[in-house]
Amino acid sequence: MNLARSSVKLFLANVISAGIQFLGITFFARELGASQMGVFFLFQALLGMLAIPADFGLRGAVEKRISEGESPGAFLSSAVLLKLIPLTLIVLGILLFRSWINSYLGADLAVWLALAIVLQEAAQLAIIVLRGELRVGETAVLNVARRITWVGGGALLVSYGFEVEALIYSLLVGIALILVWGWYKTSISLGKPSITHVRSLFDYSKYNVVSSIGGYFYSWMDVAIIGLFLTQAHVGAYETAWRVTTVTILLSRAVATTLFPQVSQWDTKDAKKQIESVIHQAIVPSMLFVIPAFFGVLIFSREILTLVFGTEFAIASAVLIILTGEKIFQSIHIVFGRALQGINQPNLAARATAISVCLNLLLNFILVPTIGIVGAAIATTVSFAMNTVIHGYYLSQFVEIDLPYRQIGWCVLSAVVMSGVVLGIRSIISTDNLTNLIVLILLGAAIYGLVLLSSSVREKVFGNIGIPSSK
Repeated sequence: MNLARSSVKLFLANVISAGIQFLGITFFARELGASQMGVFFLFQALLGMLAIPADFGLRGAVEKRISEGESPGAFLSSAVLLKLIPLTLIVLGILLFRSWINSYLGADLAVWLALAIVLQEAAQLAIIVLRGELRVGETAVLNVARRITWVGGGALLVSYGFEVEALIYSLLVGIALILVWGWYKTSISLGKPSITHVRSLFDYSKYNVVSSIGGYFYSWMDVAIIGLFLTQAHVGAYETAWRVTTVTILLSRAVATTLFPQVSQWDTKDAKKQIESVIHQAIVPSMLFVIPAFFGVLIFSREILTLVFGTEFAIASAVLIILTGEKIFQSIHIVFGRALQGINQPNLAARATAISVCLNLLLNFILVPTIGIVGAAIATTVSFAMNTVIHGYYLSQFVEIDLPYRQIGWCVLSAVVMSGVVLGIRSIISTDNLTNLIVLILLGAAIYGLVLLSSSVREKVFGNIGIPSSK
């Protein structure tokens, strides 16, 4: 597998996907408002939280075992059997408590939630199998297709008078599309399951589930707690700000996604130097966009939310700044975390995640009732910073971590120069309309890119996206 090529392919697909999602959320936010968007985000939050017991870390275990190359069919069939029991119990639980779920969501969506969890788990398993086969680049188009289906189908239904149900129905169709298309592309056939394969999967998943919990908690726990103490409008504004920040981490995710199966394969060959080299070279590309994004959001946070989504979303302007700053920590963590799991140390990744999850939960319950959605953003940022530090400490026990401080410094300097120029121009050009805002943002991006191209980062990043291809 060529890591650079796969990273670029996945990144470009993620950019397209994020662009489609951004346009969709912008349209839906303007048409439906913050409260209806809040209902949809709460639906997604419950779906994400239910995925924890439904999967129990099996996705990571399947990717790890299949990437090792031994008995992939037997591992796949064993994973399918392991998934059936928790999925059945979850669906029955949803139906049993559907009145409470409907009340929490603010709409009668419990039955659709039960269907969504089944479709989601089957679809995600197909994606994981492709990754385990070292075919990460081939998964890129699937995510784009899902976004197109969600936005296109949702927009069509909204035009016919549907409200939040439009987003739910189109979401389900998009997941179903991934399910069918993903399994069609996989080349592994189901083998004969065995107790040995089940135990092997469980030995990995029992630790990996904690890391999975951390991911879902990180994505959805703040939203779920906001839903308990505040209104659907607060949920809608907060999650919209969150979705804006996810654009900045696209390259980081592409790098980390391609990193895991290759590190896993090198680990089986005890290729320590290659692992150390790829971690070092992955850091700068992972941070390439998050640093200038933070400086840009410092300047334009209120304008972005007000002009793009509507005035009722401006209550999350401080949230947008804090969460964009948090993405700097995430860009490093995403490399450390996948590398630690790739060298078969899910227990340590689980320990780090457990600590940060507990801190996140505690801070959310303290800060959300007292200072509102800003408290949720602070809780997420503090807990994830700690998670990054602990992951880095554990990873350093096995491989040498050589952070490229000089190149990171150039990224920061380029962002500072960008900010100074943009602030100077902003004093002349008003940002009270969307056109001027877009022009200033594009101008800032161009300045950042030009300064960066004149530095030592150019060869490291633009030569091969920071990751050498495997041989």
